[in-house]
Amino acid sequence: MQKNYLTNWERLQVEIRQAQEEGKEIKNYFLDKIKAIEDEEDSVRERYAGVLLDELISLPIKKDYPYVEPNSLEEIKRNRTEGLRRVDVNINEEELYNKIYGAWLGRIAGMWLGQPFEGFGMSKGKDGIKDFLKHIEKWPLEEYIDFTVVDEEIFEKYGFDKRFKNYSYDTGHALEDDDINYTVLNLEILKTYGPNFTSEDVAEGWLKNLPIFRTYTAERVAYSNLCQLIMPPQSAIYRNPYREWIGAQIRADLWGYVNPGNMEKAAEYALRDASISHTKNGIYGEMFVAAMVAASFIMEDPVKIIEAGLREIPDNCRLYHAIQDVLKWSREEKDWESCLNLIYKNYGHYNAVHTINNACIVALALLYGEGDFGKSIGIAVMGGWDTDCNAATVGSIMGAMLGEKRIPEKWKKPVRDTVETGIIGYGKVKVSDLAKLTLGLSKN
Repeated sequence: MQKNYLTNWERLQVEIRQAQEEGKEIKNYFLDKIKAIEDEEDSVRERYAGVLLDELISLPIKKDYPYVEPNSLEEIKRNRTEGLRRVDVNINEEELYNKIYGAWLGRIAGMWLGQPFEGFGMSKGKDGIKDFLKHIEKWPLEEYIDFTVVDEEIFEKYGFDKRFKNYSYDTGHALEDDDINYTVLNLEILKTYGPNFTSEDVAEGWLKNLPIFRTYTAERVAYSNLCQLIMPPQSAIYRNPYREWIGAQIRADLWGYVNPGNMEKAAEYALRDASISHTKNGIYGEMFVAAMVAASFIMEDPVKIIEAGLREIPDNCRLYHAIQDVLKWSREEKDWESCLNLIYKNYGHYNAVHTINNACIVALALLYGEGDFGKSIGIAVMGGWDTDCNAATVGSIMGAMLGEKRIPEKWKKPVRDTVETGIIGYGKVKVSDLAKLTLGLSKN
């Protein structure tokens, strides 16, 4: 039975780092207590690890901590910058459908391009990806890769997962991934509960439609908490050291699809969703992306799209400052790799699946992609870390911006308008059908 992310001992190791990032002071006696139970038998270690986990999570923030990072919508609104939050979308239904369909296809294409590199990007980072792609003469990444023609010795040399030796883009449909599952799940939640859905509705939607083994990190902990009737927002906090990781950020897109041009409303929907599994920058990541997706229906300037996303989150949180850094560096660095090096230098201390560093990759890809769909998702993958998540988000934004008709055929054709999902009641589904359902919900 899979116990990943659910043992107190595993979570305790992550919580030490998470607590420090949140501005909590870890006393040496805590570390001594943790070391003291290292060699205990599993049942004893688990019991004491749970106690220490609770102590760490409940530690206060240091008084000199420089950031302000609230969780509630009211407090977030009090701590954000002024500016444009909504623009009426004056496009006909055919064009709106074209953009929604493009966003769905773009998300799927980005996910599929990045999927084989996910684990590799987390362990080897940008340099490992570059070395591998150069060796197989696919640098820069501009197309889906036929891994079946790559020699097994190359997989061995670079430590690339051999399971992808037979990875194919000729399956007749895009493969299942959590980056698509949550988008479909949120569509089902909105269809079932309507625009006034609550975090409790999201929780119920998960338990009804999402098998637990299709969840990871923060989502799996939150799911476990929900099964114990620990409801939101406590479900996001109780023994959950992954609460600022990327899981909520990858769930954002649907809220932008159904609120084209309404960045504030998209971000509000995102907060309701994120709050069942995430806090602080974990929440802001979903709000940031949802607002960017909503903005991409009406804007084509990546700087303006990113700024629209930033306006919906607190202006003195770690995520806000990190994205502002990327905007600044993009004005100073001519090529994306130089900017990427600065991201790794300044934000590489975060876990490979943390919200903040991966959001920086998303911003990088949009800024240096020059409005080109393939170049944008390619940079998102070549940037490393959570490659499929980042490329899916970038593809979604670019797809909404360009519309399905302007996405090059080479990215759409292998999808064949079909994606496999792990959401109960959907299974293998037409992407165009998802887009039509989304259009109807957006009109409401």
